[in-house]
Amino acid sequence: MRVRNKINEEFEGFIHDKPLWTGGCDCTHRRRIDHRKLIGATLLCIETDEHAHIGYDTKDEEIRYDDLFMIHSGKWVFIRFNPDGKGVDMVDKLERLIDEVRTQIARIEEDKNTELLEVIKLFYPS
Repeated sequence: MRVRNKINEEFEGFIHDKPLWTGGCDCTHRRRIDHRKLIGATLLCIETDEHAHIGYDTKDEEIRYDDLFMIHSGKWVFIRFNPDGKGVDMVDKLERLIDEVRTQIARIEEDKNTELLEVIKLFYPS
């Protein structure tokens, strides 16, 4: 909730934790993204990954990305944010997250995101 509140304080237009729906699609899955905003043809997505999703199967993550690609055929920029861990205060982590969101919005608006999928991981273990 703290991450969502900070995003709402700093930015307009993010959709929070709602299924991606497409018109005329009888899709069997309705994947949710924690926070998303469509900028041009790019979806900027912020995922809050508690404990860096350690223990999650990497194959499941790939399947999730594939499912999402079936819903939106444009570009994707994911910011994967780990709020947990030691060594950095939550206030500082949120400040870093907001800076990264601003950076990615600028890149997208300037058409500098060239890959179909970009994933930025913040505060993940090395």
